[in-house]
Amino acid sequence: MGDFSFGREQRVAAVFIFDNSPSMDYKVGEKNRLDEARQQALKFLDEMSPESKVAIVDLADQRESGKAGIQDWLPGRRQIDQKLQSIKISSKASFITSQFNYALKLLESLGDSDDVPPRFLFVFSDRTQRSWEGMANSGIQVPKNVSVVYIDVGEDKPAEVAIDRVLVEPTPVEPGGKMQVRLNLRSVGMEHKSLVECQLEDQPADKKIADKKSLVVPKDQSTELVFELPVPKPQVPGVEFIQIVSKINSSDAWAGNDIRYATVSMREKPKILILASDAKKPRIFKAALDAVGAFQTEIKPWDFILGAKITDLVNFRVIVMFQVDRPEAGAWGNLEAFVKNGGGLAIIPSGTLVSTTYESSEAQRLLAGSYQSLEKVGEGKQGYYLDVFDYSHPMLAPFKEWIASADPDFKRPELMPFVNGRWKVQPLADAMVLGNYLEEGGVKSPAFMEKSVGEGKVIQFTTPLDGTEMEKNRSWNNYWKDSSFGLILADRTCKYLAGESRVPDLQFSSGQPAVLDISPSDWRPPFKVVGPGISNSEGLVLAGDARAPLIIRQAIEPGNYKLLDARDKVVGSFSMNIPIEETLLDKISEETVEKILGKGCVVPLGRNADLTERIRQTYQPPLELMPWFLVLLPVLLAFESLVANKFYKKEAQPA
Repeated sequence: MGDFSFGREQRVAAVFIFDNSPSMDYKVGEKNRLDEARQQALKFLDEMSPESKVAIVDLADQRESGKAGIQDWLPGRRQIDQKLQSIKISSKASFITSQFNYALKLLESLGDSDDVPPRFLFVFSDRTQRSWEGMANSGIQVPKNVSVVYIDVGEDKPAEVAIDRVLVEPTPVEPGGKMQVRLNLRSVGMEHKSLVECQLEDQPADKKIADKKSLVVPKDQSTELVFELPVPKPQVPGVEFIQIVSKINSSDAWAGNDIRYATVSMREKPKILILASDAKKPRIFKAALDAVGAFQTEIKPWDFILGAKITDLVNFRVIVMFQVDRPEAGAWGNLEAFVKNGGGLAIIPSGTLVSTTYESSEAQRLLAGSYQSLEKVGEGKQGYYLDVFDYSHPMLAPFKEWIASADPDFKRPELMPFVNGRWKVQPLADAMVLGNYLEEGGVKSPAFMEKSVGEGKVIQFTTPLDGTEMEKNRSWNNYWKDSSFGLILADRTCKYLAGESRVPDLQFSSGQPAVLDISPSDWRPPFKVVGPGISNSEGLVLAGDARAPLIIRQAIEPGNYKLLDARDKVVGSFSMNIPIEETLLDKISEETVEKILGKGCVVPLGRNADLTERIRQTYQPPLELMPWFLVLLPVLLAFESLVANKFYKKEAQPA
């Protein structure tokens, strides 16, 4: 190292960056990785000149870029020690990128005068992929007058077990029903025998819902563990959330990834009323809905609607008008009132309907199209394929996803859905065609349509859906016989009409804001969030427009949280978890680090290592050219004189 030494006589300007992300809580013996980094830094500081300039930052520090200056240098050793001891493992910790540019600006703020000491930037981290995120594309360039030393305190061969993720099915869950909590456990470095507990929070002591299971997770493999738990009925009316804690009770090197939290909404299954002139006809349709299990279905005679009041229908989300041949004029008014109040209506024709009973002005206010004529494909000919969907529509968007990723049976050429018989319809001006039949010559004709009426919607079909034969050995369609298309179409139609929206995601990653949609009926600000690490004074959530989601930034630590309204009623719940990427302890290569920070910058510590000694062994200070230039200057001058004499020619003297 020449004359340079990290001794008490050598002043330096050093910025220390400490990675205090959750993975730094991995323990070797009694010390976690942050403790190791802190201990090594203290030893190093003991050997530095007390006249050195020192600044310390961690990845949870909130700093404005471009604001680095003299106020950020710590005035003395007491303040340095206090800052070091104040650094704690934090879920707010970002990536090294977030503080690296700040550290360079701080060193740059010292200026270029001759009395500026050598500049160092020390990074203490575990060299995981997560900590390095963003550095490759950050555009960071280390100035030539700054020496970077990356102190790797990570464990080279970690051995531990983690819960990577938790999934609750179904969502939402039904009060009094059952739910499955699926955990993915991953082992690293060795086989782990684990005792895992899963329990519901906020349950009375005498009605605690919990379960424990023991399993062996093979070395460097993942294993799924499934708990089946009963769903309680709400203790307090209006509470519509279940919160779950799953944890590994057996100890390992890192407790932070041994626990996962989950929140799911809880509500009764929506009710669907199927009205039919013949109760046998909708059996296959009802069976399909019951098989999926998203609804409570009930079949009633068509006559029920004639005397029904709006209060008789209020508990139903969807009415299916199933193959009614001759609907009475008085029925349309009751159906219209139901739809206008936000209900959904599916209209499925029979092959024997009387079209004139669907042509009244009352009927036209609900129908998306007029039934014109019944058409049957000629015997021996291929039926019309149902192959042209509006995949941008919420009801049909999942079909596009399934076709792209799941190879559904109904997309195979021999199983594609088609019809042998259907009603030709004329869409009304305020209707939207969602799916078409592809006829001969590429002609398209409507297969099903949508119409909005008040707060609700109507979906109208053009072919019977009872699974019966149109004529001998020929069905109206192959929706039920050849594939799962009929089942999926029935399910998607009713979910859309029931007001299905995207099931809200109530799981968030620590360090990211939680975003909640609050029902207008629950919009009673001011709101406050309660949960781990949030005091009463910190819990207030700023609320803007009632139509906009609430953005909650106070929830940082892993755990379950609740959102309370002005009456302290729970109107929202959610969970925070360590990001899955944070649980991966695999290291990036030294070459990856050195490509950006400089060759030879990585100092791997290992156990019981001495940072100062390691730096002495590996560090090469920037080459100071001026002393060498002064030494070489006489040689250069002598060489120049020799060359000049050799090639110099005397001019001829004048006679």
